[in-house]
Amino acid sequence: MVYGYICQWVNDNVLNHIANDTHAKTLWDKLETLYASKSRNNKLFLLKQAMNLRYKEGTSISDYLSEFQGCFDQLSSMGVKFEDEILGLWLLNALPDSWENLRVTLTNFAPSGVVTMDFVKTTILNEEVRRQTQQASSSQAEVLVTENRGRGRDKNQDGGHRSKSKH
Repeated sequence: MVYGYICQWVNDNVLNHIANDTHAKTLWDKLETLYASKSRNNKLFLLKQAMNLRYKEGTSISDYLSEFQGCFDQLSSMGVKFEDEILGLWLLNALPDSWENLRVTLTNFAPSGVVTMDFVKTTILNEEVRRQTQQASSSQAEVLVTENRGRGRDKNQDGGHRSKSKH
């Protein structure tokens, strides 16, 4: 059952490499040696991917953090480990220039002078919420201004004077 399930998700060109395996465990081990190897090339590929990770304005920061963490989790499982402070600083460095004030604040006021990964993640997530709230408030204010302008025009369409009827 598990064997068939795994095979249905494997491309035909991969099936050629695993066709002789009949048990799920041996099939999985074979796939792991083919694709999850701890080779230098895979380490280099993941490191290059990590170095190219950049947060793009307007995208979800939590999705970006998941991608960032996932990349370093894979490297860690291959024996490539980074100190927590290096990861925190790396994450800060991957933010765009519009986050410069936050970067400076975090590096200057980190607890015990150490910029940890958890500290950076928490602060970045909070900053995203703050920016979204600020943007929503700004949008609501623009709508109110626009509505008020429209009402003002309606009142003044007759020149601001009401016709007086003579009795």
